[in-house]
Amino acid sequence: MTTLTEMTHEAMVALWQQGLVTPMSSTINTIAKTDGSWWTESQGAWQRVPQSERNQSLDYHHERFGSVCQAKGPAAVNPVFGKIA
Repeated sequence: MTTLTEMTHEAMVALWQQGLVTPMSSTINTIAKTDGSWWTESQGAWQRVPQSERNQSLDYHHERFGSVCQAKGPAAVNPVFGKIA
C-alpha cells in the first residue's frame, strides 16, 4: 500500500468539509492534520510531513495553541478553507 504524500487543495477542502481536518490553530491554517498526519500547504497543494518526530512536535504545539487564548486569535473567516474557523 502506498502512502499519499501530496494532495490537491480541493481534496483537502473536501476532507475539511467532512470534518476530517484539524488546522494547527484558528490563526495557523497552512498546517493541518488529517488521516493521522500533519500536512503543509504550499502553492495550491498539500504535502504530508514525513518525519514521525516532526509530527509529534506538531501535535505538541497544536495542543499548546489549543490551551492558550492568545494563540487562538479571533474567530474569523478561514482564508485557506473559506469558512468560519
